[in-house]
Amino acid sequence: MSNTNQNQGDKDKRKIYGVYIQSILTMKVILSITEVGKNIKQNLEKTISKKTEGRCIAEGFIRPNSVKVLTYSSGIVNNENIEFLTTFNCMVCHPVEGMLVECTTKTITKAGIHAEVIDDLGGIPITVFVARDHHFTDKNFANIKENEKIVVKVVGVRFELNDPYICVIGKLDSNVDNQPNYNREKKPPISIMEE
Repeated sequence: MSNTNQNQGDKDKRKIYGVYIQSILTMKVILSITEVGKNIKQNLEKTISKKTEGRCIAEGFIRPNSVKVLTYSSGIVNNENIEFLTTFNCMVCHPVEGMLVECTTKTITKAGIHAEVIDDLGGIPITVFVARDHHFTDKNFANIKENEKIVVKVVGVRFELNDPYICVIGKLDSNVDNQPNYNREKKPPISIMEE
């Protein structure tokens, strides 16, 4: 394949990004007087991690083991507790409408497909539901099997505070070939000759 053909093929493909983005957030953290000392930064990270990692907060799902404290304010003493305003860096998952997500199918029922987005650490930040009613004219929908990778376009997003994952209603993306690998070979065009 020549370079020009390869570049044209790359332009036709739509990029599917990871589900996490790096974010800088602020949070009020309360430590007891015994937790303040040389290791205050580690104690702040540990407290923020317990409150946020592996669950949903207002900004989205926080990836486990991603919290790093950047700055913290001077503590305000309140009885035997000390209050800090902390700025920290973390990886947040918050899918938006129209976003393309690659996921693995788990179960297929009469209602539709249940799939999960699995990150590189094995965590599941997003659970995807693809309704059969949205695809009654799509012939590829019936060919999808369990434990197969599919690309879904996000239609709706729902989560509540402290949920262990984000629920997404999705639709199979028509621009991406969601058929199994054995059907992806290009066939030669058919030409009709008149005599």
